[in-house]
Amino acid sequence: MTDNGGYPDPVFNPAESACVIIGVDSYTTLPQLPAVRNNLKALRAALTDRTIGGMPKRNCRVVLNPRTITAALRPVEQAVHTAKDTLIVYYAGHGFLDSKQEGLYLTLPGTEAGKLHSGIPYAWLRSVLGTRTPPRLRIVILDCCYSGSVIKGMSAGTMAGGAMSTAAATQLASSRLGEALFEGMDSMEGVSYLLTSTPWNVEALAPEGEEYTAFTGEFLRVLREGIPGAQAAGRVPEAASSEPGEPPDANGPDTHLTLEAIYREVRRALRAKNRPLPQQQSQNSIEKLPFVRNRAARPVPQVPQGGQAAGAGGPGDGATDRELERQRERQREEEEQEARKRRTRRRGLIASLCVAAVAVPSFVWWQSRDEVPSSGDCSDDVALIGHSDALDGVEYEAAVPVDGLSALAMAGPSRAWALADNSPGRIFELDLGTTGASPPAARAIDMRTLHPTGGGRFDGEGLVLEQGGRTVLVASEAGPSIRRFRVSDGAELGRIELPHNLVRWAGPENLEALGASPGGRYLYAGLEAPLFRDGKARGRSLLRIQRFKGTPGGTYVADKQYAYQSAAGLRMSELVALGGDRLLVLETNHAEGQGNAVRIFGADLSRAKDVSKVESLQSEPVDAFAKKWEPVDLVTCPRGGSAAAQPQLNPLLENAEGMALGTAPLASGPYKGRLPLFLVSDNNNSPHQITRVYALAIRVGRPAAE
Repeated sequence: MTDNGGYPDPVFNPAESACVIIGVDSYTTLPQLPAVRNNLKALRAALTDRTIGGMPKRNCRVVLNPRTITAALRPVEQAVHTAKDTLIVYYAGHGFLDSKQEGLYLTLPGTEAGKLHSGIPYAWLRSVLGTRTPPRLRIVILDCCYSGSVIKGMSAGTMAGGAMSTAAATQLASSRLGEALFEGMDSMEGVSYLLTSTPWNVEALAPEGEEYTAFTGEFLRVLREGIPGAQAAGRVPEAASSEPGEPPDANGPDTHLTLEAIYREVRRALRAKNRPLPQQQSQNSIEKLPFVRNRAARPVPQVPQGGQAAGAGGPGDGATDRELERQRERQREEEEQEARKRRTRRRGLIASLCVAAVAVPSFVWWQSRDEVPSSGDCSDDVALIGHSDALDGVEYEAAVPVDGLSALAMAGPSRAWALADNSPGRIFELDLGTTGASPPAARAIDMRTLHPTGGGRFDGEGLVLEQGGRTVLVASEAGPSIRRFRVSDGAELGRIELPHNLVRWAGPENLEALGASPGGRYLYAGLEAPLFRDGKARGRSLLRIQRFKGTPGGTYVADKQYAYQSAAGLRMSELVALGGDRLLVLETNHAEGQGNAVRIFGADLSRAKDVSKVESLQSEPVDAFAKKWEPVDLVTCPRGGSAAAQPQLNPLLENAEGMALGTAPLASGPYKGRLPLFLVSDNNNSPHQITRVYALAIRVGRPAAE
């Protein structure tokens, strides 16, 4: 190696290593990502800087805006055959998931939303890395949406250094899309270390006005500034310690950064800014070995045998060290103070590094305050009456857990049926303990087990109690299907025929919401995620709501189909029909490390276009979609008295999936004249989530915004 100004060499041999840095900042149809170009330039500079990575510049290749898959992967293939020691492959750009093909896709400048052939399957990149070729270590870093989907298994205990929390692993295990994506995948084949910018179901961010993308910006900061103190290297080889009288080891704990230390510092900084959290996975504890030089550590002077290093032990050096540490501490405090300020207001425009699939909640931070009330206004149209966790951890008749509640249907002023989405399908009759005038105190008073016919998996997500209460309609994601069951014994009585496109082009996340108009003339079924041909636009899912026409307890036939655009990063979980083609729509999502997002929108379908014969919603104008307004974001509701079993922006928030409107306006109290609206959360059979019932008071007479 050449002279490095006193900085020791890292464990990997830079002269025999290589890096390929790939990025796309310019797209034909997708949003532009100018920060990516900056990422590539700065990362190459850091890896080739003699005080950081020390890799020869000729060994580090930048591939900007490759037009074809070959142009993107050929440099990686070449580097595999030339690098003898370590190969680092980095990618930044839009990313998307294809649940049917079970994998992450990287994008090219010409990639189009929803068109798989225009992207690069991550599995192809992994295969190019090979397993029997020279590089001793293969490091892959991905900065794109849903990049965490390449982490194998995504279960607690599989993450290096415990990176994946049990709560997040449980959340993932409960997801049908997660099951489809990771079953049988071997993402570490040919890879020694994986670092991703986000969890599997979260969008990566390119904040407006910032030089780099959110993840890479922090990654670069750590490389450039280093990490002061012994935590920089974490656990280091035993050789790092020195015997008395011997010169200090040049590879001591302060002189290098391990991949684990870099990961933890980047994760800490992103958590402080309330941004998506990175994930890591490795083989053979590679993440614990010294990786690059630590700029925050002073170079250890070499001591001649039998002599003393010049200036060693001098008071001036100690004072300089203390002053540098104080400066760094002040800088960290200023950064954290600024981060706290940012969290108290809504984010500005933020571009996401995504094309289509699942997404991240909007970024709002709830400030903790003492003595906050447990009820009160959430918005001009909605107030929180209260919530109850009385159903959490409860078993009906000490035998059947009352959990997995994903839908709610009113059976009277204070009675409701709740649908459990776990197997076998069940419905529980609940006494809500209130008509809405007071906080709820729910309890299960009856239960029916459903008996679907025809074989195959049944996954109930939407529930309608038909007039008279003798039958229920259940929307199942598996299939998909809408089935009628008899309440008395749970027997299946028949099915409603679905339009061809809702069956052929639906992914594993499809029929989620189901509601009937007040008289039962119309039935509305809403999709949780877009059809494969529809996809997303600017982070918003292009969804469909199918209207059926018929008679309660009798026949329903497909009538019209409406286009509905979700809020950025959210998905449709439930809907309530108000009459006159007006709906309340529950939109939710969950992001690891940030918690749940729960928002309720009003939607007016009366002027929306019938899109039954439209193959793709991508080309439809704004006027073709339902008009929306937002009654409430639950993060703004009072938080007093609520508790959370995992990180939440407001501890009141949980995985709300069921919603039902009360049968009569409130006759007393501060919200007299409003209708009660009840929500129930799905705990996904997890100890880290809560079964919670909410009672809200809502005005529903507000017209849709023009």
